[in-house]
Amino acid sequence: MILVLLGTFSIEFSRPLIAIENALKKGEINEEIIVQAGHTTYHSNLLTIRSFINPTELEELYQRAEIIVTHAGVGSILRGFRMNKKIIAIARLHKFKEHVDDHQVDILEEFARNNYLIPWREDDDFADLLAQARKFTPSPFVSTKKDLEGFIINYIENL
Repeated sequence: MILVLLGTFSIEFSRPLIAIENALKKGEINEEIIVQAGHTTYHSNLLTIRSFINPTELEELYQRAEIIVTHAGVGSILRGFRMNKKIIAIARLHKFKEHVDDHQVDILEEFARNNYLIPWREDDDFADLLAQARKFTPSPFVSTKKDLEGFIINYIENL
């Protein structure tokens, strides 16, 4: 099963769902896809889409998922790291009116640079990313308060 998390930000973010559904239609994906869509309205006969999933069930879905596909929000990503999941992350982009700025691009690139996840960039093919994820061995992410503070400080200093 693949768990897709679009975040809880109040702006639509259907771009990844369109790409995932297209890959399903082409037969490039066989797994069940469960989506927590947040405020994104998207209708599909191929994806199991729910607006919000309660925390207990979401935790179970994280554990069941072979791969997590998520917006480049730190909370969703860090939860996947804690569970040693393979993560494909995609930034919400300002130019598509998916967010108020492009801060998620910076988050995505920093985690990708450290080999913690697979970045889904604008022109990437989802089926190719999924194939890459199946073979991917992420670098271990050790989360301590000091490490997280250092990561945030480094991120801010390099803006």
